[in-house]
Formats: sequence, structure tokens, C-alpha cells
Amino acid sequence: MNTLSKSSRFSYGIGQTAFSAKDTCFQFFLFFYYTQILGLSASLAGLAALLALVADGISDPIVGQISDNFKKNKWGRRHPFMIAAVLPFTASLVAIFNPPAGLSEMQLFSWFLVMAITVRTFLTLFSVPHMALGAEITTDYTERTSISVARTVAGYTGAIFIQVCAWFYLIPVATAAGDMGQGYQNVGWVAAGLALVGMTLSIMGTRSRIPFLPETGANQQSRRWYYAFVDIVGLLKQPAARVLLMANLVMIVAMGIGNTMVIHVNTYFYGFSSEQIGVFMLCVLFSLIPASWLAVKGAHYLGKRHAIVKIIIMVAVVGPIPVVLQMYGFMPAKGSMMMLLVVGVFVFLQQSFYIAQMTISGSMLPDIADEIEDESGVRQEGMLNSAIMLTQKITFGVGAFIAGMVIDFAGFESGVTDVVVTQEMMLRLGWVYGPGFGVLVLLAAFIYNRYPLSKERYVEIRQSLDKKHNEKLVFDKV
Repeated sequence: MNTLSKSSRFSYGIGQTAFSAKDTCFQFFLFFYYTQILGLSASLAGLAALLALVADGISDPIVGQISDNFKKNKWGRRHPFMIAAVLPFTASLVAIFNPPAGLSEMQLFSWFLVMAITVRTFLTLFSVPHMALGAEITTDYTERTSISVARTVAGYTGAIFIQVCAWFYLIPVATAAGDMGQGYQNVGWVAAGLALVGMTLSIMGTRSRIPFLPETGANQQSRRWYYAFVDIVGLLKQPAARVLLMANLVMIVAMGIGNTMVIHVNTYFYGFSSEQIGVFMLCVLFSLIPASWLAVKGAHYLGKRHAIVKIIIMVAVVGPIPVVLQMYGFMPAKGSMMMLLVVGVFVFLQQSFYIAQMTISGSMLPDIADEIEDESGVRQEGMLNSAIMLTQKITFGVGAFIAGMVIDFAGFESGVTDVVVTQEMMLRLGWVYGPGFGVLVLLAAFIYNRYPLSKERYVEIRQSLDKKHNEKLVFDKV
């Protein structure tokens, strides 16, 4: 397979804007919108998120299995599914922000649940094949990290674009006009528009790579869709896949808790305005540069396992520091510019490390896919990615559910935007958002430390696969 051009890396990476548009909406806006503006209780909102993710998780391995075993045509194995997802996904993303007026709490809960399932199911139809495509378009150990960097940078850039639009313009303008809810509805339109552009560009821009992508044999093509669940369990028997899945499970629970609570923390814990919250998105944007450097250099010089363990430890240490300082009165005045500066520095550092670890994690997956093919003769990029997405969705739902209970326990009433925060409320919120987060992240580092695929081992796998592929070509010619 020939070396990827910059345009191919860009075209592939920009498809991640679909996933980031959904993630940004679900992690940063929808929970707050439904609980504090529409009046749905935090526990019900968390339960809806959990149920939607469990239901959606069923589709992940099915799409992965069908995509892996799909017979290649002029649009390849992955692109037909990606094309089918574009319009339904973007339409349902708009709909979830626009529930009909006058719904009761249980009707609102039902709308949130049904629309969340719809959004996530069609995203699966795009994202599982898209992620699998990233594992197929290059076989180079180092270039796979650069592919993961392209995907991560595009995803974060899209997420930051949505949040900057929201915090600096959409929500402040709507709030000034006396209708904060309209600002959140407009966030849905912006996210859907960005996803539509990113998905379309990715599909068209990677079409030229289709002739170079691997094909599956007749035996694999004959496998039925319901074998997906057997294959998911089978992945757990593969040591490297098991480590990656378990570590991702822990990291996403931690991020599910943190991201669900972040607006409550920024608004009530730190006392920041919408515009000040928007500044954090710029901190994340700037962190993409050191994060990309850390991922590429760390994987190259330390190997992926040692690099990701060290980086995750830094995430666990840096993240809770401003929370603990605020809990015990060592931070500047709430809502002040000095408070914004201090918290912003820690956000920049934590995100630099977090994005780097996520990038390295993404580059591990195609290496594992090659090892599985070397051992079994079956290519399962789609199944691997669907397994990762399955653990992410279910465990993020667990994190959102836990966060909902914590927010209720801390005393934040649904539908109330003017909350008097007591010291007891701060402590309840802070202990989970700070030290609790750090402990979970350290557990992920412990799991990653058992990852068995070194660079030297991957070279052996690649040599074995190349030999088998060459032998097959000779046999086919004969």
C-alpha cells in the first residue's frame, strides 16, 4: 500500500467531526439543557443516557460484523454504510434539541431516550466503518499514530468550534433575549451542520483509497451478523485486545462522570459565565499542539505502552489539583479573571496529556487487528472498533448515570438556574469530580501497563502477514 498523502489524512480525519458533534452535544449541552432548562430531573436524564447507550451498544457489534464481512464493490466495504448514515444522523441530532412543547416529565424523558437512541444508532452506522477504515489505509507502525493524530485533531477542532460558537455567541445572545433554551437549540443546528460537512468530505476524500484496501475471503463474507456477539466475547481472549478494551472502559467511565458534571462545576463551583466557559475551549484548542507532539514522540521513543502509561498518570495527577484547591479555599475569588487563568492553565495541561493518551490508544487498535489476522486469518477492524465503541457508550452511560445521582445528591434542583452553592454542596461535587476522577484514571494506567504489543513484536507480525499475503498472490496467479 502506498504512503498516505496529506490530503488523504485530512479527508479521513475530518470524518471524526460527526463523532465529536454528537459527543459535544451529549457531554456538554444536552444534560444541562434537559435538566436545568426543560426541567427533567437529573436522575431521569442520567437514566435516559444509560438506557440509550445500552440499546445503542447492541448495534455496534452488528454493524462491525456486517462491515467487516461485506463484499467489496466499487465503493468498498466501509463507504456504503457511511453514506447511508449521513442524513438520518444529522436530522435526528437537530430533533433531540427540539422536543415538542408542553410535554410532561415522563414524555420529555421518552423523547430524550428515543432521540438519543436514534442519534447514536445512525452515528454507529458511520463511525464503526470510519474507524475501521483508519486501521486499513496504512500498515506502517508510526504512520498509524499520525492517522490517529489527524482523527483526534479534527475531532477536537470540531468540538471546540461548536463550543466556541455556543459559549461566545449562541447562548449569550439567546440569554440576553430572555430565551436561553433557544441558544441550546441553535447549538444542535450548528453541530448537525458541522457533522454534515465533515461526513461528506470524508466520504468523498477517501474514495480514492478504496482500490488499495484489503478484501475479505469467501469464508469471512459468509459469516452471519449474529456471530458478532460471539466475536465480541472472542476478542476478550486476545491479550492485547482485552487490555485495550478494559482500559478504555475505565477511562470512559471517568470521562462520563467528568464531562456530565463539567457545566455544573464551571457554573456553580467556579462561578464562571458562559463567555468564561468558552475560554476553556481555547485552552483545549491550544493543547492539541503539545498533545500531538507527545503522542507521536512518546510512541516513537518509548513505545506505545510505556508512553500511554506515563501520560495517563499525568492526567490523574494534574486534573484534580484545581478542584481540591477550590474545595478548601486556596483559589482566587469565584468567577474572577484570576480564577479563570489558574483553572485554564490546569485545563491546558490536563487536556494535553488526555488527548495524547487517546491518540496513542487509537493507534494501538490497528496493530491489534494485524495480530488477530496473523493468528486467525480474519480481518476484524470493524469488530474491534465496534467493541471499543460499545465499551465507550455503555461505560459513558454509567458515568452519566453516576454523575446524575451525584448532582442530585449534591443538592442541585432541576429547572433552577440561580443556585446558592453551599460548602457542603461543593465538597460533595468536588470529591467526585476531582480525586474520584484521579483514582479511576490511575486504574486505567495500571491496566495499560499490561499491554503486550511492543514495536519489535509488531515488526514480526507485519513480516509474517506480508509473507502470507505474497504467498496468496502467487497461489492466485497459478
